Amino acid sequence: MQRHTEEIMELHWLFDMLNHIDLGLVVINKHYQITLWNSFMENHSGKSSTSAKGQDFFELFPSIDKAWLKRKIDNVFGLRTSVFISWEQCPHLFPFKSYRPITGLAEKMYQNITLRPLTNADGTLEYACIAVYDVTDVASNRMALSSANRQLEQLSKIDPLTELNNRSGLEKALELTFNSFLKKGTGPHSLVMIDLDHFKDINDQYGHLVGDQILKDIAVEMIASTRRGDFVARYGGEEFVMLLPNTDQQSAKSFCEKFREKIATRVFKTKSAGINVTISLGIAELNEKDSSASAWLNRADQALYKSKQAGRNQSTISA
Repeated sequence: MQRHTEEIMELHWLFDMLNHIDLGLVVINKHYQITLWNSFMENHSGKSSTSAKGQDFFELFPSIDKAWLKRKIDNVFGLRTSVFISWEQCPHLFPFKSYRPITGLAEKMYQNITLRPLTNADGTLEYACIAVYDVTDVASNRMALSSANRQLEQLSKIDPLTELNNRSGLEKALELTFNSFLKKGTGPHSLVMIDLDHFKDINDQYGHLVGDQILKDIAVEMIASTRRGDFVARYGGEEFVMLLPNTDQQSAKSFCEKFREKIATRVFKTKSAGINVTISLGIAELNEKDSSASAWLNRADQALYKSKQAGRNQSTISA
């Protein structure tokens, strides 16, 4: 008698734990009708066990992709095997709100789902269990980490002062363009090196903060003047580089002259004074004689040097 009482008590405890465990449990039959609905499901759906039992599962949750989930449930019954659905495949099966909206990073609960066959004592299979695991914290942390990694990767390619691509990013872009030119014969592609004339004098007279502001303003002008698909980078100091895909050297020269005149006629307003700035430019079109991307860049640098030797504030095409 005592043993029988203990077994009843253990069964009661087990039922109570299953009903209040932090895990959603739903049992459906082969007709997709709900036969069990625990307190987790009650709390997060707002639907009581009494109202849920006997309801068609898909009518209760019309937002669920019925055809997709039915195929998975039918596999559970047909193959007598469990099916798992991770939050990465489907962020949430049930449209439940996250119950940590203040400290959490997600508005809705991310869920892992297990669909499991429930075999009767005689071996027949009439029911399946849908187990719902709240993995919002894991998913949110992983997405936050992925986002941080993407931001760090982006920062590693960006010049912090001008927010243009940095030298490392430029080198990768040049290599890709050069390799594409070698393998597929794409082109023409032109490269432009730009240097601010007498920039040291500006820093010496007005200070580095003013110099930094002018560099940032120049960067903004570059972005505004180039096309989508052009690559603009800060090479270092007061030097910049523009990669102009599908542009021959004459078209690049025409673009450079317009940009040079735009800079020369602008008065850069700073806290200290209005300052006039000029730039010198060197242009090199990629050709078969270039043995590497570095050689191509070097030709543009040599053309820039000729512009500066000839008196600055001009554009020169590489020989």
